[in-house]
Formats: sequence, C-alpha cells, structure tokens
Amino acid sequence: MRFKYSLLATALALPLLSTASLAADLMVYSSRNASYIKPLLNEYALETGVAVNYLVSPAVELISRLENEAQSTQAEIKKADLMIASGAEYFWMASEKGLLASVQSSTLSENVPAHLTSPKQDWFGFASRARTIVYNPAKVKASELSSYSDLASPKWKAKLCLLTSQSAYTQAFVAMLANHEGEEKTAQIMRGWVDNLAVAPFGDDIQVLDAINQGRCDVGIVNSYYFIRFKRQEPDTKLKLFWTDQKGMGTHVNITGAAVVANTPNQAQAIDFLEWLTTKEPQATYAKLSMEYPANPDVYPAREVARLGKFKMDTTNLSNIGMHLHTAQKLAKAAGYP
Repeated sequence: MRFKYSLLATALALPLLSTASLAADLMVYSSRNASYIKPLLNEYALETGVAVNYLVSPAVELISRLENEAQSTQAEIKKADLMIASGAEYFWMASEKGLLASVQSSTLSENVPAHLTSPKQDWFGFASRARTIVYNPAKVKASELSSYSDLASPKWKAKLCLLTSQSAYTQAFVAMLANHEGEEKTAQIMRGWVDNLAVAPFGDDIQVLDAINQGRCDVGIVNSYYFIRFKRQEPDTKLKLFWTDQKGMGTHVNITGAAVVANTPNQAQAIDFLEWLTTKEPQATYAKLSMEYPANPDVYPAREVARLGKFKMDTTNLSNIGMHLHTAQKLAKAAGYP
C-alpha cells in the first residue's frame, strides 16, 4: 500500500532521558515516509540526548510552510531546523527561495559525492535511487537494450510502459535528459516514447512493473527500489533490471537529501545532525529501510540492492534537475505525453 501523506508532528519518546537532560531539540520537516526516517531520528536522539520532532508532508507543502515561517515574527512558534526530501528538484526550489543555509563542512565534503551536493553547499544527498529500464526477458534480450533514447525507436512500438509525465520522478528524469540532450532532441525522444506506449501511462512504478509482469508491455522505466519491492510481492517474477546508458551518460539517479533551514536558531545542532546522517551507521540503517543506495561511498548498499549489480551512474550535478524542470514540463505537454 502506498503511503498517504498526512501533516503530523511527533516528539520522539525517550524513556531513558528526561527532558531536563536534553539539549535544544530539533524540528525536521520531511517528505519521506515516517517509517523510513523515524528510526534515524530515534538513533540520533539516543546517541546525543537531543529530542527530534518531525512533521511529514509533501515537499511542495513543506516549502510553502518554510516560506511562511521565514516571514513570521512569532517567536513562540516552533519552526523547522532541517528539511528532508526525496528529489533534488525540491531542494533547488527551496534554495532559489533563500530558505536553506549554506554549510561548509569537511565531513559532508568527504562523505557526499559532489554530484549529490548543491553547488551552493545548501543541500546534500544522503541516499540515491537509480531510474532505469526494466524488461521481461521472455520477450526482450538484454542485448536489445541500450539507452533511454533508444526506447523511442520504432522497434518498441506498442511495447513500452511508462509512468505519467505528471509524476515528480518523470519530470526530474526528463529534466536531466534535457540537460544532456537539449530541448529539440528530448522533445523528439518523448514523442517516440508516446508513439511506443502499449497502454496509457501509470500513476506509480509498481503499476508499471505489474503491467510488464502481466505481459501488457515488454519494457519500462522504474526506480530501482520499486523493483526490489515488487520482487518481494512477486517472488516468482522473471523481470530484470537493465542499467541504462552505460556507454554514454550513465544511469539517471536522484536523491533523498537533507538541508539546514536558513536562520535556524539551532544551526550548530542541525549541522551536527546533517553530518551524522552521512556517517556509516546511519547510512547503513537508512539503506536497509529504503532500499536506496548510500551516498557515502564507503558504505555498502543493502544485500538486495547489491544483488542488482554495479553500474555507471550519471554524475552530472543534480542541481541541473531544478534548472531544467520547467523545460521538462513544457516538452512533455508539447509531446502529448499524458
């Protein structure tokens, strides 16, 4: 069952620590499912004695809330200290509005690759997910697959399943494609995708995987962790992942990341939490929970993820997603991509 967002604020209960012993507590705004972030917040609280409160809501709502808080003069209102979200595009939006603080940290520089970090040093990926091709080996040979753009070829006519262009995953992916290929070629690729659709685009990746598994289409594009979730649901599935564009730009990735909110009165504590997220134990914990790839190159992915094999990822800085997001939306509409 997909997670339904709700607005909530929950203080972590720490039976072994009295509130009098705690340092200044933290407020984390997250677009990530609470089941993935709460164990991290609990670990940090137990290690440091710092209470961590959190609020979960869609990223666009969090950004709007941060804007309102930035303009508020009511000191008694508890404001956010950190933002956690899935998708570099949301951090780019928040950064453009001046809502994030630049952080100069040798720990973050060592633990987070440059392409997963804001050029302004105001957001940092602590995990990544790959968006790549999935296929039915009973109908498609791996040797027939190559790149995202190849899926626009006539040989895939009535064989392709995709996520809707309204999905944030699609928009971020197409934005990076536009960064690499330019507007004209990206528009051409998307027209080819639309021509090759076997059925109307789906609302989530599990539906794409299910359609391929049922034989309604032969190939599609999904996030790597959804593939793992699908295999858990359907252990007998024969579907396989194909690491896309290995001879070119590499497989597209996006992040789950974190940022310190501008003007937080708890900046030192917020930076400490941000740095802690990129260290080995929290990285391993989150990777097992989410089935994403740890950002820290010294941390191995969870076993199910590692079994997918190694691949060359696109190491273009993810800030380019935000810069080309409007273009991606415009091109999808022009291509008739629902």
